[in-house]
This record gives sequence, C-alpha cells and structure tokens, in this order.
Amino acid sequence: MEQENRIRTELIKSAAVVFVLLIILTGLFIGQQQGQRGVARLEAIIFGDITYMEALNLLLLGFLSGAVGGMLGMGGGVLKVVNLHLFLGFDILFARIVSLISYSVISISAFVRYRKYGFILWDVVKILIPSSILGVLLGVIIGNWLYKDYVEILLGIYALIAGIIVLNQIWIKADEKEIFQLFKNKISETTASGIGIAMGIICSIIGISGGIISTPLQHTLLKLPLKNAIANTIAAAVFCSITASVILLFYGLKNRDFLLADVVLVSICLIPGNILGGQLGSYLTKVMHINHVRAAFAIVAFAIGFKILLQY
Repeated sequence: MEQENRIRTELIKSAAVVFVLLIILTGLFIGQQQGQRGVARLEAIIFGDITYMEALNLLLLGFLSGAVGGMLGMGGGVLKVVNLHLFLGFDILFARIVSLISYSVISISAFVRYRKYGFILWDVVKILIPSSILGVLLGVIIGNWLYKDYVEILLGIYALIAGIIVLNQIWIKADEKEIFQLFKNKISETTASGIGIAMGIICSIIGISGGIISTPLQHTLLKLPLKNAIANTIAAAVFCSITASVILLFYGLKNRDFLLADVVLVSICLIPGNILGGQLGSYLTKVMHINHVRAAFAIVAFAIGFKILLQY
C-alpha cells in the first residue's frame, strides 16, 4: 500500500510538471509573436496602462520564473525575458530592462537568505563582483552596436545553451564536498574573473542574471559544490543586475526605447509573483525530483531557442 501511494504521488507530481510544460509550450507557439509594446503602447486601463489580463499574465509569469529559479538556482531569467517578448508581446529591449529590475529586487532577499545559511564563499564572490560589473560595462558597449534582431538571436542561442547545460546536469551528480576541502588547491583568480566577466556581459546584453553560465562554470571549473556556486552567483548578481539596470534604464529612456511609467508598472506586476514563486521553488526542491524539473526546463528552452532562430 505504501509503495502504491508513493507511485501515485510521483505520477501526480510528474503530471503537474507535464501540465505546466504544455501550458508554456502552447503559449510560446500561439501567443503574440513580435511584440512592440513597452513603448507607450499598453492599453485598457486598470492601473496606469495595464489591463486586467496583462496584470494576471505578468503575475503568473513572475511566479513561474521565480519557481524555476528557486528550484534550479538558474534559468528563471531566460523564461522571463522570452515570455515577456514572445508570449506577452513586449519589445525585446523593454523585456530586458523589466527582467533586470525585477531580478534586482528579488535577488536581495535571496542574498540575505543564502548569507544566513552560510553558503556564500566570499573569497570567490570578491572576485566575481568587480569582474561581473566590468562585464556589464563591456556588454553595454557591445549591446549599443547590436540591432534588436541580433539581441533576439543571441537570446535564442542562449536558450539552447541553457537547455543543454540543464539537461547535462541530469547525468552529472553534484560533488558536494565539505567547504574545508575546497581550498586545498587555491581558487584560480583568473578563472573566477573570466566567469564574472561572462556573467556580466550576458546580464547586460540579454537581461538575465547570468546564473545559467556562472553557476555551472563555478561548479565545473572551480570545483565548488552546487549550492555554494548558486549562492555565489546570487551574491554577485545583486551588484551585477543593479548596475546593468541603472545603465540600461538610462540609455533606454535617453533613446526613447520605452517609458519609465511602463517599466515601473510592469515591474510591480512581476515582482510579487517572482517572490512567491521563489519561495515555492525552494519548497518544491525538497519534495519533487529535481530531474523532472530539469527535463521540463530543457524542453522549454529548446522550444524557445528553435522558435526564435527559425524566424531568421
């Protein structure tokens, strides 16, 4: 009887993952395609210029991306930017800045939580923070030379890479060594700096935290336990995402890519869902098989990547 209940519970969990997966894929392929909103074009008011349906969709998107980020420690930003652009129809530059601002807010609470648990390795983070900020500045320079179509293509490529990385983790067991074993060999400052720069460039060009690059690279190249790699990424991302948000918001308003009122309103709709989803994600990590979530995320990431790239 106990075994039957266990099997039934696993089936229910798997069915829930499949159901959410189908909703996401359906939205990707029948939702709005090339959005141009976010440039003073939100319509039908409930608060400012946000409609009831838009507010609900934004709340659900924030919840979903927060839950994925909470379970995997990465990947939530990819879903957020892509669905803001493809499913909800916002301009890619607008989606990028909104994603960064919402992440900047929720990353602070995540940082406080990881700091309380003692997972942050400050010897690594003190290298990641300045190097990621340097990466943000480089990304802004590169991004100013890129057309919006190129940003979208990069997002599609990044989604495919994210799917490969997450799928690969299904077959790789995390090496959770004790902290005191980590520093038998000194951390390579050059490698850590390179990881930080890559994280910052991705952050400012695409509008995500860069965790899907930073976390696996810390785990594989620096040989850090996965939970510490996630905590380090969160700590660095606080400074990285805030820097990118300020710079990209300034340039976007200067170039009239979007209006400040739209950015604030959409961010307000996203952030509560992000926070609630992050809390749920942390809980689901304990009760669900993480590989089910990884497989579902990989499928969505591949669908996103191919959908974007096949348009060109």
